[in-house]
Amino acid sequence: MTARIIFRPKQGEEEILFTEELVEFQWVPGLAISQGRKSVINLHEAAISKHGIQRILEISTRSQNELGISLSAFNLQVSIAGRNYPVEAVYQASKVFQNGGPFLDLMSASALDSKKDLRLKNSGELIGFRFENQDWPLTTSPNFYDYLYIRALIENVNRRKLLQFDAFSDIAFNQNTLNSKVGKSFNCQARSAAIYVSLLGKMDEDTILKWLVSSSQEMRVQPDQLDLF
Repeated sequence: MTARIIFRPKQGEEEILFTEELVEFQWVPGLAISQGRKSVINLHEAAISKHGIQRILEISTRSQNELGISLSAFNLQVSIAGRNYPVEAVYQASKVFQNGGPFLDLMSASALDSKKDLRLKNSGELIGFRFENQDWPLTTSPNFYDYLYIRALIENVNRRKLLQFDAFSDIAFNQNTLNSKVGKSFNCQARSAAIYVSLLGKMDEDTILKWLVSSSQEMRVQPDQLDLF
């Protein structure tokens, strides 16, 4: 057995944007996409039976739903200066380390190549992000990744289809990831999707982006959201 987090948008006037359900399920070993999708199915079935969460969208290349595949950070595109880039590549290209970065050339690399670039591992501690001449601090939630992902999402014609779901998962976001990221900035596309759905019930899309910028810059993170991260 293993466990993953299901992110549920929080509706209403509350300041909390999402809740998390830690779901235990049977993992299917193997690197093949087909094996990953079997694990996703097991995760969602466990979430339904143990937690009563009905409509769940896996957002990753392992999703069994074409919408979830297209909205993964490896496939979702963000427009910058008239060109489209994978969210994952832009995220990696925007990292600033103690001894280098940002490495803007990574924007033109594939999402996978950008993530594997050795400079990201050999440049010291991550200290922040720089994107479009603006510096972003290492906040937990909302953070730079949430802004970048949601900005790309708002440009996508299928974004409103997220409203058909009650919760979101990312099978790659595991317990080891959580343990290593406690109190740090990190990226999770399922969480960002939940934040978008929650904010869409409170404000229009232009205001969402402005709110994400100001919230991240001012490090206004709700204490309730820090318990896990």
